[in-house]
Amino acid sequence: MPKAIPHATTDTASTRDRLLACARDIYLGEGLVGLSMRKVAQMAGVSATAIYRHFDSKEALLAAVAEEGFALFAEYLWRALQADTPRERLRATGTGYLRFALEQSPYYRVIFLSPADALGFTQMPETVGRKAAPTFQFLVDRVRECIEAGVLVEAEPAELAATIWAHSHGLVALYLNGNLRIRLSTVAEFEDFYQRSQDRLVRGLAP
Repeated sequence: MPKAIPHATTDTASTRDRLLACARDIYLGEGLVGLSMRKVAQMAGVSATAIYRHFDSKEALLAAVAEEGFALFAEYLWRALQADTPRERLRATGTGYLRFALEQSPYYRVIFLSPADALGFTQMPETVGRKAAPTFQFLVDRVRECIEAGVLVEAEPAELAATIWAHSHGLVALYLNGNLRIRLSTVAEFEDFYQRSQDRLVRGLAP
């Protein structure tokens, strides 16, 4: 039986936020087959009928979980705009990706490690795509300004962005799944390795 979340959380988070968090956690723990609207409502501390005032189906609920994940991911990326130079903003974007993956790993697992069919979709809903698109475009924009500044080689910005993203995602996914076959004793050691690896990649993409 799902365990109800603490009352302190109930008092400080909106009902919708609680429902999203509970749906996310049940999905990650039990998979799609273990997720039901009734179970989410019970864990969130609301009635089985009240959940339908927010979401009309399990599919709509999971789509909203993914949308929330991308919205939160975007917040981590936008912080990179505080850096002063194109190269520093690109590096800060990679750091934002890492911080999101480590600090919001449940959402990371939903939006980046769960294929559409695992979430019950033949393809991701358009609402999720609209949340996801700006996050990749943000990286493309950082790459484009680095190309213009002579930091990166002349190339199609979207292709270079995909290369950089694939590198970041590969490192993080291997680490979170326990498949990174190098000796890293602490999270801090992984963070240092990630940054060094990212820096080597960017140096390799220099003109």
